[in-house]
Amino acid sequence: MQEEKREQAVRANDSGDEMEIDLAVLFRDFFKIFSKLWWLVLILIAAGIAAYGAFSFVRYTPMYRCQATFTVATGDEDSGTYNFYYSQNTADQLSRTFPYILESSYFRSVLLETLGTETLNGSLSAETVENSNMVTMTVTSSSAGDAYEILNAALTVYPETARFVLGTIQFHLIDDPQTPTAPYNRPVPRQIVLRGGLAGAVLGIVILGILALFRKTAKTPDEMRRFTSLKCLAAVPAVKFKARRNQSGNRISILNKRLSYGYVESIRALQIRLEHAMQKDGGKVILVTSTAAGEGKSTIAVNLAEMLATKGKKVLLIDGDLRKQQDGKMLGCTDSVGLGDIFRKEHPAKAVIRRLSEENFWFLGGTHTVSKPAQILSHPQLGAFINAMKKKVDYVILDTPPCGIFQDAVLLAEHADAILYVVKYDFVPQPKIREGLSFLRDASSKFAGYVFNAYPQNMNDYGYGRYGYGKYGYGRYGYGKYGGRYGSRYGGDNQEDIEVDTEDGR
Repeated sequence: MQEEKREQAVRANDSGDEMEIDLAVLFRDFFKIFSKLWWLVLILIAAGIAAYGAFSFVRYTPMYRCQATFTVATGDEDSGTYNFYYSQNTADQLSRTFPYILESSYFRSVLLETLGTETLNGSLSAETVENSNMVTMTVTSSSAGDAYEILNAALTVYPETARFVLGTIQFHLIDDPQTPTAPYNRPVPRQIVLRGGLAGAVLGIVILGILALFRKTAKTPDEMRRFTSLKCLAAVPAVKFKARRNQSGNRISILNKRLSYGYVESIRALQIRLEHAMQKDGGKVILVTSTAAGEGKSTIAVNLAEMLATKGKKVLLIDGDLRKQQDGKMLGCTDSVGLGDIFRKEHPAKAVIRRLSEENFWFLGGTHTVSKPAQILSHPQLGAFINAMKKKVDYVILDTPPCGIFQDAVLLAEHADAILYVVKYDFVPQPKIREGLSFLRDASSKFAGYVFNAYPQNMNDYGYGRYGYGKYGYGRYGYGKYGGRYGSRYGGDNQEDIEVDTEDGR
């Protein structure tokens, strides 16, 4: 039945409902991606400047501009006198007809005949000053000499070609044409930088926006419910320590007085919920895993073991991540041996399990890397060993590698009573989480639920408010007397005092 519900949730997630966009989440995702990929935007800005500069250089053709400003006069040929256009009507007529005459085929043919060429190497335009008879004629050409010659020829032939429209006219030059000495369209470095940089920045923002839009990671329990029926047991907030010279005091542990109250309360909420589920089913072995590396499953496993120990429970923490054993370093047990040594004659089980203090906390974990962990995790005596531990302690916690990478977690899941899945906030794509859960779905043990790790405190509905201060505060489940009782004694010489025979499981 649960499988059917999960499949229905997956189909719903693959339907059009997943296209609903929360702008607040989208902007948050964008800035998160930007904080990691800001260098990509800088690269695209530099690339845009370089590309636009190269484009401008390849496509650049120097152009020259030659201009002449003059007034247009008309008069009576019989009298031989000329008068300036001052009336509004004649000025308007001049401004309307002057450009059209320049574009006429008759003017062009006369101009080409005067220049003695069949093609015009340039373009000719004219602009009249509003409400006046002042005209500026401009020639643009790829040749400075051609621009000057075309303009002089135009000034010569224009009065004759315009006589049938404007009557007899005469130009009075105000600014004589001069041969241009430099192109007017030289590339401006500032414009290249601004335009190319802007294009690169826009492209970078678009790319990051697309990444944010299609970034489907787990951010809320509601999103998790779309593809899994697992229950959220707690949301553990992210931890940030203030900078200090002594970094040894920055260990994320509920016994560390510098750790925030909210983190401790979240671990407490996880411990209470998980313990309640285990008591209900009579289970003792808890497997802790995640989808990918870096989600903090080892930190959750260690703190869960510490919290159970502070409640008077006998706890054995086993570092099952034989490829990268880190729990010993977190607990200060740098000289211990691990799960790979319990079946060796020179390291009997009694000698390798370390008691961390006078409290009820034992640890089994080494510091060296095991090249072939599958041989150990599938050892025929491993089940007997774990069954023997179940008779000696209240809880056995198995810290395993990420199930989305290795099969180690699947092998150990055969000996577990419940699986605690760690999901780091906004870290792993949802399809990867779904795939990791599917790897463990066929195991004999069942899922107890999942825990959100590094959850933002401002979103922590499963932390302070719902499962934090109000219900599980200091009053009933306080930890004051355990606050630093045995944290400083980790790494001592106390050894396990429980007799274990791995041959028959006693």
